[in-house]
Amino acid sequence: MKILEIKNLTKRFGDRIAVNNVSFSIAQGEIFGFLGANGAGKSTTIKMLTGLTTITSGDALICGYSVKYQFEKAIENVGAIVEIPEFYNYLTGYQNLKYFAKLSSITDKQQIDKVVSIVGLSARINEKVGKYSLGMKQRLGVAQALLNNPKLLILDEPTNGLDANGIREFRELLKKIAHTEGISILISSHILSEMQLLCDTIGIIDNGNLIETNTIDSIKKESVFGSQYIKCNAPNYAGKIIERDYNLKVKICNNKVLFTADEQTIARIIINLTKQKISVFGAGAVDASLEDIFLAVVNEGKTGTDII
Repeated sequence: MKILEIKNLTKRFGDRIAVNNVSFSIAQGEIFGFLGANGAGKSTTIKMLTGLTTITSGDALICGYSVKYQFEKAIENVGAIVEIPEFYNYLTGYQNLKYFAKLSSITDKQQIDKVVSIVGLSARINEKVGKYSLGMKQRLGVAQALLNNPKLLILDEPTNGLDANGIREFRELLKKIAHTEGISILISSHILSEMQLLCDTIGIIDNGNLIETNTIDSIKKESVFGSQYIKCNAPNYAGKIIERDYNLKVKICNNKVLFTADEQTIARIIINLTKQKISVFGAGAVDASLEDIFLAVVNEGKTGTDII
């Protein structure tokens, strides 16, 4: 079942196209990672989904309801956190949730108790929020976002400011929400190593254009990742030589040239590069991280400078 279906979503600010004809969908219980550099269009897309900015063209359906034409019905199925949630520090966690529940006409005390249990704050919920760590405040923010029993949880850079332990705990919380509670999650983040551990599917947006949507494993299989690399001091120059002399498709990641070839060809390439006075530091099989995949996809076709 598709909880979120985005269809040709576009946002213009004057002559500038911030989001260009973006389409993707999220199934029930799926964690979708939305990746992109600052200004790529992530936050603008999220703002259109949550009604914080208008849609220029296209549409998004949340549980079958149009954000553009049936916004109130659509947004009833959404919980959202944008960066660090804000609370009344002089109130307890429970009092904060009770206040926000009242604003949303939620009177069921059991619902508050349920979301507190889901986020693992039962032991600390009656303490004042001013004593909470940032990680606890993020958990409380998730509890607030879950008060209305949403089908879709939208999180924009939710781990900003968290330490390594806080990020790990938050990751496990989101997995529980998605895979145990069946709530779909759309999450944007610049911490690519964390997204690799968390997400089922990723979408890569660059200059407003969605240029890749797939599972991480599928992207690895369809790219040169999982093949071989040569590490050297002049990767762009080396890549051009390999393309020219061996008719191989290459990608450049930092000081590595990535391609697929057999061992004999690799040996000949190393000899050739050495003759061209290129220093070869090493070679081996590629075990790509999400950062490698992201940068290779975004920088596809770009030359002249090292990538990463």
